[in-house]
Amino acid sequence: MDKVKFGIKNVHIFPIESMVNGVPTYGNVINVPGAVSFSMGAQGDINKFYADNIVYYQSSANNGYEGDLTLALIPEEVYEKIFGQVPDANGVMTENAAVEAKAFAMTFEEDGDQTGTKFVLYNCTATRPTKELNTIEDNKTPVTQALTVSAVPLQSGDVMAMTTSTTPEAIKNTWHDAVYIASGTSTFLVSFNSMGGSVVQSQSVADGELATEPTAPTKTGFTFGGWYSDLDLTVAWDFSSDTVDSDMMLYAKWS
Repeated sequence: MDKVKFGIKNVHIFPIESMVNGVPTYGNVINVPGAVSFSMGAQGDINKFYADNIVYYQSSANNGYEGDLTLALIPEEVYEKIFGQVPDANGVMTENAAVEAKAFAMTFEEDGDQTGTKFVLYNCTATRPTKELNTIEDNKTPVTQALTVSAVPLQSGDVMAMTTSTTPEAIKNTWHDAVYIASGTSTFLVSFNSMGGSVVQSQSVADGELATEPTAPTKTGFTFGGWYSDLDLTVAWDFSSDTVDSDMMLYAKWS
């Protein structure tokens, strides 16, 4: 068990591709290196009811967290996948005021003197990044960039999950592979075996919902032929109609 906590590292973002009946489907993970700091201010008021000249009853609201995530540099993939700034044919990204930022889950780690703690915020949105440009003086001091992140509860009420000193190593070791869903909930892990192609990230999908079709993998000298639910590649998976009802593996077909 840790005695002290310090630092932040291993920030990852999972875009929310759909939200059905309040249950999100998360897309492929985006690695966000270079975390400098993250402030998590609790949101929610304490309400007091007075009677008999005393505080007769009080309650507090949990409206999630809000704070600034400061990074060495925001990856281009975040601009594209979260803020919708898709590069054109010339590789130029354009910011459009009519494009809404996509919600996402965010995982990250806090170091400790023993094991540290891993976190996931389930339902986040972020402001456009702040940029500060300064002239070069005697020393080249790196300039950071920041996002204001707001994490609010899902329809289920879930806001955040965090590991403890008793969390199994298997859970900790795969924390950033897919969004952790509390045991006892009807959510399944869909994994992708690219059969020698480029890596495709796993997805957490609610029972009876559709998985999100990932970007097609690549394999030198081969043409991708879709995803199949069996290793013999006889049963094609239809992302528009096939629903998920258990942990499963999909296999890439190549020709």
